[in-house]
Parts: sequence; C-alpha cells; structure tokens
Amino acid sequence: MAEPSYVPVLPARPSARKAYALLEPAARAATAPLWVLPSRGPATRRHPVRETLDELARTRGGGPAWVDTRGAESDADPRPVEEALREVLARTALRPVTGPERPVRQQDACAAAAAAGGDGLGLRIVPAALADERLATRLHHLLPRLAGLPVDLLLDLGAVHDRHRHGLAEKSALTALALLGPLRDWRTVAVLAGSCPGADAVPDDYGAPFAEAERYDWDLWHFLVRSPDGRRPRLTYGDYGAGHPRSTDQPAAPGGGPPWGLLRLTGERTFLLGKVPTRGDAHAADVRRAAAALVDTEDFEEAPHSEAREWLRACATGRGREGAGHPGVWVWAAHNQHLTFVVHQLRRLDRLDPLDPRHPSHPAHPPHPFRRAA
Repeated sequence: MAEPSYVPVLPARPSARKAYALLEPAARAATAPLWVLPSRGPATRRHPVRETLDELARTRGGGPAWVDTRGAESDADPRPVEEALREVLARTALRPVTGPERPVRQQDACAAAAAAGGDGLGLRIVPAALADERLATRLHHLLPRLAGLPVDLLLDLGAVHDRHRHGLAEKSALTALALLGPLRDWRTVAVLAGSCPGADAVPDDYGAPFAEAERYDWDLWHFLVRSPDGRRPRLTYGDYGAGHPRSTDQPAAPGGGPPWGLLRLTGERTFLLGKVPTRGDAHAADVRRAAAALVDTEDFEEAPHSEAREWLRACATGRGREGAGHPGVWVWAAHNQHLTFVVHQLRRLDRLDPLDPRHPSHPAHPPHPFRRAA
C-alpha cells in the first residue's frame, strides 16, 4: 500500500468525516487522516467507541488511516476500548495508535489489532515527553514488543501559533528525530503541528472583514525538510487541518456552544479568519458578509476546486437565513477546503526546485500573526 503524502489530525466527528468524505478522489487518495476520538463529555454516559470506529472504517478511502482512542481511554473501565481495538480494528485496515505513556494493556491491544489487521500501527510521540526518563525507558521496552509489525512514527508537536513556539518546535523536532530516527526502520515519519487559531484567539479588534494568521506549521515542516541530515527518513507533512489542536479531543460544548464561530480560508502562507456570530437575528447577514470578503481575495481565486469552495461562494451570494450555515457546516467547509489546498501545495512542491522563488519554502518575511486585511 502506498504511503500518504499528507497526514492531518482530525477529530472523529461528523463535520470532519464529511470534510474528508467529500474530497475529490485524487486528494482523498493522498490524504491519510489521524482520527482522534474526542473525550467523553460530562453529560455523556458512555463513549460510542465501536460505533465511531465502524463509521471511520466506512469513511476511510483507499489509502491508510490511523485512529487514536486516547479520549475514550480516560474512562474508568478500560476494557470496552481495549475490546473494540482488538475486535473492530482487527477487521479493518485502520491503524491503531499507541505511545510510550499509554497503559501496557492499551499497547498490547493495539499490537494485537495491528497484527490481526495486517497493516501495522502508529506510535504517537510528543517530543517533550522524551525528556522524562520514565517515558524514554517505556519506549525502549515498547519497541521490542512491536517487532515484526510495520510502525509509523507520528511526531506530535502540538500547537505552533507564534514565532516563539515555532522556534521551540524546531529545536524539539530536530532533537526528537535524531533520537528516534535510528531506533528502527519506520514505515512513515509524519511531523504533526497545528497553527490555526480558534475563535477565542482572534482579537475582538482584529479589523474587518477578516484576520490573517501565519501558517507556522507549514513553515516548520519546510525548515525540517531543509535541515541537512542524510540519515533521516523522508518526513511526511502533517497538521491539524483547519482546526486548533485543542479542538481535536475536546468534548462537544454543552448548552449550544459558544456565541462566536469562524469562517476559514486556507491560503499560501496564512489562514484567513472571519469571526461570525452563531446566533441572533442578524447572524446570517454577518456570515454572508464574512463569506463575501473571503471570496473576494486572491487566495480564494487561486484555491483549487472543492466542495467547500463552492459552498463558500454560494453562501456569499445567497439571501436570507437559508444556506448561511452553522458551526458544524463552517467546520466541515474549513477542513474540506484546507485538505484540498494542502494536497495541491504538496503536489506543486514535487514539481518545483526548492531554489525556485515560487517555492513556498523560499525565504520570505512572514506576516504578523494577526493583521488587518487590505
């Protein structure tokens, strides 16, 4: 099975599953999600692990995909999750995910599912954890138990939303790759980081009609790819789609959610973010104004075709409340357009010389994390 060119970390919610399912076939084939089961909310009596895993198996395209049940594993009784891993994933090609900090029973359940399914598993590691001697020891005990299984290294750098965190992530990633790279023959080495802010991070005075946030995760990956190390395996680009890393495993917000949401458009080096109300008599008109501002940009014109791009255009030109969407619609549209755009970028990179001025990694002064739209 061909390995992917792009690994987005996505919450296993209907909005993200729809975004992936509606990708054009070629973009879907190049995209291998790391699905994360969100944590169980306080009002939820049980976590529908089996149902979610079955749905992910149906959503899955022809390529690989991983599933991380960490959110469900916080339950007091771990047996239902372990049984679901062994029984559900064993009959699919989904790859389970474990890590050195996980309980031994969870690690064993993932190894059993990987062996039965025949497609290996993912090892999700936070670089900062490697400084903990106990976790480093657990990792060295874990790897021999995975002998004979194909293993993917999922290096999770988390939120990288400003220059300071960007610099720290560069150093952390280089150290982790130097330590982990020689430990075994990794099938895929994906570097995961997220820089898209949430609605609560967009300043109230950011300036109409939208804010602009730097794609530090994209810059970080280019830095790592350019850093010379002949022993390092090929690095696969990964991010958190068009969502903040925090949102992937958070339970659904009670009480109808926050009063603000975001319309998002992914561009060459930035996210364009339109902050819109989720309720109120005039909220549909505000959403359409934000959509029209995003449609009237070069980033929109240069974006490849996607279902989300067409939805955004229809929203911008519509009338009344019908078709203005709600937070779930805005999330699927943001992810769908982002995934399509990233695949487009990666394909273009394959055709360009890194010294070409048109190459996205060519030195350029990054904008301020939030700046007024022109």
